[in-house]
Amino acid sequence: MRIIALAGLCLSLAACDQTTQTASLDSSSTTANADLPPIYEPLVDLNRVNPGKYRRDLAECRQQAAPQEAIARQARQQQAAGTGLQVAGVIASFVPVSTFNQALTRDATATTAQVVGGATAADGALTADQATADYALVVNTCLAHRRYRLLRE
Repeated sequence: MRIIALAGLCLSLAACDQTTQTASLDSSSTTANADLPPIYEPLVDLNRVNPGKYRRDLAECRQQAAPQEAIARQARQQQAAGTGLQVAGVIASFVPVSTFNQALTRDATATTAQVVGGATAADGALTADQATADYALVVNTCLAHRRYRLLRE
């Protein structure tokens, strides 16, 4: 019974944390993203480029890519939540129990948490990688249209 309660508590905490982080990103994505470091920094030849104009253009290009950035950040949070659930499953497998039936229940719960956590983390990593690549593509294309010379595409 303790195992089931422990697994339920871990799942609830992971779900609450994910919901809280996602809601804060959705409600104020522009202010939340303004405080965070960029997920991609373009490599541009700044020879004979006005730094002020480049900063403004880069900010506008990043604004165009804001939906991809939000998806990438949310997917990274999903990856972290999945990893946390997977670790909780591993830790739960070491909780001592007194009967054989409790051991079976503990093992089933721990294995399920590990499998679900691993799948969630893998899906989050795949989505985050694709969204980050899309973000870089949008920023690079936008800068190229504004006649900046990109050193890495």
